Amino acid sequence: MQKGVINFFTDLYKDRKVIFELAKNDFKAKYTNSLLGIAWAFMLPLTIILVLWYVFQVGFRSSPVKDIPFILWYIPAYLSWQFFTDAFSSGSGCIFDYSYLVKNMQFRVSTLPLVKIVSASFVHFFFILFIVLIYFLYGYTPNIYNIQVIYYYLCMAALLMGLTWVMSALAVFSKDILNIISLITQVGFWATPLVWDPGSLPRVSSIVVKLNPMYYICVGYRETFSGSVWFWEHPALTLYFWLFTFVLLFAGAYVFYRLRPQFADLL
Repeated sequence: MQKGVINFFTDLYKDRKVIFELAKNDFKAKYTNSLLGIAWAFMLPLTIILVLWYVFQVGFRSSPVKDIPFILWYIPAYLSWQFFTDAFSSGSGCIFDYSYLVKNMQFRVSTLPLVKIVSASFVHFFFILFIVLIYFLYGYTPNIYNIQVIYYYLCMAALLMGLTWVMSALAVFSKDILNIISLITQVGFWATPLVWDPGSLPRVSSIVVKLNPMYYICVGYRETFSGSVWFWEHPALTLYFWLFTFVLLFAGAYVFYRLRPQFADLL
């Protein structure tokens, strides 16, 4: 079994070119029948950001958080969460989207969740550049800490890989899993420090909130652009996140590996 799980991971590397091509096609296919095409992928998040800017900066005149304008403090964490919810939701339903490939015994079905993650990454990379631009317009020039966004993106990809392997495999047996995922993302938005400052919480509540692995990533994205903190300055959080993620990755690979033979019969 251990050898099978290891081969499971090496197969992903072998199929990297196929994964990238499928991800490109997946990204294009989402907007093929719309008039504005791929532009829709960027318009919705941009519209939400503009609305939030108007509400918090113009309407509520929100106070800065740690001497950073509220909108600059909010955007990095919000866009990391948007990437998470997009990839998590689409990745968990990937078996249904690619049922014709699942029935092809020569195709490595284990790559499908990663296809969805890479597809969602195209928009995310654009918005990373957008964050840099917004900060620049507010007078914050790029700095060495910004390079950490690569690290936190890899953290997100690893976490998503484990989650989507588990959920996509279970969703084949019960579509209720997809509704549960929608509930998780809705509750998670408020349980993760996106619109509120975790520094204001009591000590016990703060510890509970930090058990959410997305806490590490969202706060990390925020500190990448609006702080002067390296990820290794949070040794306990970093260790916890990677222990949690590695356990999830191997559990996800095992669940997917064990349930894979039954997919074709259930679709």
